[in-house]
Amino acid sequence: AKWDTDKQRVKNGCTNKLKQNASEINADLLKHYSRIQEIFKEFEVSDSMPTPQQLKDAFNRKYKKGVILEPEQRVPVFMEVFDEFVKDCGMQNNWTDATYEKFVATRKHLQSFDPKLTFDALDETRLSEYVNYLHDTKNLRNVTINKQIDSLKWFLRWSKRKGYPTNPAFETFKPRLKTTRKKVIFLTLEELNRLREYPIPATKKYLERVRDVFLFCCFTGLRYSDVFNLSR
Repeated sequence: AKWDTDKQRVKNGCTNKLKQNASEINADLLKHYSRIQEIFKEFEVSDSMPTPQQLKDAFNRKYKKGVILEPEQRVPVFMEVFDEFVKDCGMQNNWTDATYEKFVATRKHLQSFDPKLTFDALDETRLSEYVNYLHDTKNLRNVTINKQIDSLKWFLRWSKRKGYPTNPAFETFKPRLKTTRKKVIFLTLEELNRLREYPIPATKKYLERVRDVFLFCCFTGLRYSDVFNLSR
């Protein structure tokens, strides 16, 4: 079988009647998936759940070849180029499913941040606003935000090579991420002594060794893995 049911993707090494390989087919699937998600979002705005037929009709009206769309219905050029980037790089680099999913997430964030986003609008100020959006609205952690910015930069570098009018600000942009002081939770000496002196039932004597190792880690600052590797 050419179809991977678990991953919902065409298996690597397979082709179709048009001689498209798995990477090309999966890139098209990703593009259609993103478009369907956008259509679902439009129905959500009107607080309704589409039937399969309504979803199909909406998709055909918006994307089927030969149908003339109103300007406000068209997918922004920025997003069209993003889809082209995913298809091109996915095919050339033989992306894994995880990489495709990563760029699906990037596309969703960019689309929700600004549906009418353009290349020239992405100056340093707008990029900083995008970082704040990911942090404050999407509640992403700093590590995830850095990955999202790296994905965006990858797309913009590709776009620049292809001749699209990118704003050069992205090349030197470094996100200023908000940091929050972590609350350090620790046991006091009194609590450690209470644990050390706590009477362990006779039926659970094995816990004495567990307690001893835990207390040893606390008083020495060693990780459990380091204690485990200690030898006489």
